Amino acid sequence: MDFSMNYLPLEIAFWILLFLLVHCYVLFPVTLPFVSEIFCRKDRKVEGKGKLPKVSILVSAFNEEAVIEKKIQNFLELDYPRELLEILIGDDGSADKTAEIISRYADRGITLVKAPKNAGKAAMLNRLQKLAQGEILVFCDANTMFFPNVVRKLVAPFCDPKIGCVCGHLILTDKSGSPLGSGERSYWDLESEIKKFEGILDRLVGGNGALYAIRKSLYTELPIKKSVMDDFFIAVKVLQKGFFCTFDSSAIGTEQTSKEGIGEYRRKVRIGRANFNYLLSYIPLLNPLRPITAYLFLSHKLLRWLTPHITILTIILNAILLSAKQPVYYVTFGFIALFFILALFKISSSAYYFLLMNFAMLKGSLLSFKKEHGGGWKREARGDEESPASKTISFLLAAIVSLSLLTFKPAEALTADFSVGSTNFTEEFSDFNFSTSIHLWYPLDQMVFLGVGLDYQRFGDVTLVPALASAYVRLPFGSVMMPVGTFDFGYAFGDDSQMMWKAGGGFDIKLGRYSSILLLSGYQNLKKTGDYVYFRCGLLLEL
Repeated sequence: MDFSMNYLPLEIAFWILLFLLVHCYVLFPVTLPFVSEIFCRKDRKVEGKGKLPKVSILVSAFNEEAVIEKKIQNFLELDYPRELLEILIGDDGSADKTAEIISRYADRGITLVKAPKNAGKAAMLNRLQKLAQGEILVFCDANTMFFPNVVRKLVAPFCDPKIGCVCGHLILTDKSGSPLGSGERSYWDLESEIKKFEGILDRLVGGNGALYAIRKSLYTELPIKKSVMDDFFIAVKVLQKGFFCTFDSSAIGTEQTSKEGIGEYRRKVRIGRANFNYLLSYIPLLNPLRPITAYLFLSHKLLRWLTPHITILTIILNAILLSAKQPVYYVTFGFIALFFILALFKISSSAYYFLLMNFAMLKGSLLSFKKEHGGGWKREARGDEESPASKTISFLLAAIVSLSLLTFKPAEALTADFSVGSTNFTEEFSDFNFSTSIHLWYPLDQMVFLGVGLDYQRFGDVTLVPALASAYVRLPFGSVMMPVGTFDFGYAFGDDSQMMWKAGGGFDIKLGRYSSILLLSGYQNLKKTGDYVYFRCGLLLEL
């Protein structure tokens, strides 16, 4: 059989996956203005000067002592008739002075709805909705500051009876100057542009919890058994009921970008988990009888949620296709490596934010398979559970793992490493046989990691691309420079495909709280080819 034909199915899959990524992040936003021009809704009723509707503003607050008074003052400055404006703030079992601060403004039209215990944002919004008297419900977050005319702007499109939801324009400001804050702001600028053109189509896919409004009659009670993205769920249900969702760029609210990277990462994990919790309920949006809505949901949301999964498959296929010795796959692999360098070293804030958020989405999708105890507000877990040692290589290793579990708090994020070096025959050290390795790790705790990896190894004219199951163990000695042990087992694809395993060790040298330099060496066995030693250095990033 022709050797190249063996790669044809992999090549087709690779290019399809790559096209989906390019479409989601390049083709879709670039072509959306033209799509909105061609398919814009022609029968939309123009805003008139009719009677203003009664509006209820709903806020679910939990431990918002730092911002809630500023938010109330912001409400009191709104340019909307006071007799037509109802403000309901729900305190969801806060442990700070949130409820006390809200209660001070009872005589100024601010209604406190206090829950006896923390039940979650979804449960509180359900409760507030039942109490609300307004024809229009406006939802916002405690840390979102409104422009004075925002309510007037939000309610204006509802003069069209087919409009069921209106999303405002959230502007993020970044005072931190951090790569995360800069990347988040760039991402949100793009997101706002996409929302603007979806609004022209009146088919906005998902609201923005910081600033959106719906007709009260179209409210769908939020599920509370598992975490849910209330803004997306509510807006999608409006679309599924046959009404339109639009965007008003003149209804403006402002927020600060995240100041602390790991907190934003955890928030994105929760968002990812909530999206995947109810994915099946959103699939009807792909209905081909409503092609514009289906196209927007697929391109704007579904492909984004699946980006980490698609990316991992794309990298694996690209690594395998390197052995086909076609220059195009060396080029694409080079671009992938360049992206990781730009992201991991924070050379590009957008690349760093993109990588961080997709790690979060991946973790969230995996967590969606685990049972949740309600949809309550979650503080960052510092779990007391010990991870079972399912495989004990020796008594010493088991003792080290047990010690690390008792000594350190559980890690809470995915981890990645990238390293380069040389792999040589045990009897010949004069040649430099280039090799590179990348791993994605899931930490059982801060000392023990399990993951998957891909290598690229070149021995003269022979190319191997090992796909590996891997383990990484830090030994609890030292603080800046810690000894580590590694083990990999898998299959090497390429010119001389075969089973392989390798074991080694070295040092994890901390650069900061979330990154380390790796210095590693060890022994590698290829079943058919023989014994090797390897030397590598690289970077490990704990997200």
